[in-house]
Amino acid sequence: MSCSRHMDRGFSLIEALVASMVMLIGLLGLAGLQVVGMRANNLGKRMAQASLLAQDLVQNMQVWQYTDGRLTPQASASPAHTGLYSDTNHADIARFWDLQNSSALTSNVDGSSVTFDFTDGAAGAAAVNQLAANYEGVLSPVDTSLPTAEQTVFQRYWNVFLIDLNGSGAAQGTLVQVIVRWKEPNFGYRQVNTSFYKYDPTGFNL
Repeated sequence: MSCSRHMDRGFSLIEALVASMVMLIGLLGLAGLQVVGMRANNLGKRMAQASLLAQDLVQNMQVWQYTDGRLTPQASASPAHTGLYSDTNHADIARFWDLQNSSALTSNVDGSSVTFDFTDGAAGAAAVNQLAANYEGVLSPVDTSLPTAEQTVFQRYWNVFLIDLNGSGAAQGTLVQVIVRWKEPNFGYRQVNTSFYKYDPTGFNL
């Protein structure tokens, strides 16, 4: 009983090349997924660090004196917000919550340029470098692999709005708006936001 030549046939060179190409395409796809995963992990790490820096600043502000100069609205901020606010969703406040994905501080709400009251960085606010070397909280991490101008990874900004809770014509406290912003490679500029209300300890009538 003889076997047919068809049964003895092995893989041809073309079949082997096709199988190799299919395997290569699969490996390239896997490598791409690993890169995406690494970027997502780095973004998650940065967001966690930014949230920590925001909460750290809030906790320190809560023990600052109400009259601390770093908790006083700045007339040279843009838009200027030295007046009284009864609506914490006022346009002057809302336009800072969502900034465009660019180095320029531009609101996504109305496309206007904004300037904060304060920052721990060198630009972007009426008063800069407001967390001195003796700051008792957490400082921004430094990444020496980045260009010198970008080695301080995060920049903190904050605004102070005088709030009239009961329509008396006088502020009973302030809304402090805190934003931490950083440049994420391959994703652009990102930010995390938080806020808190600081009562005027000299007394108020609700």
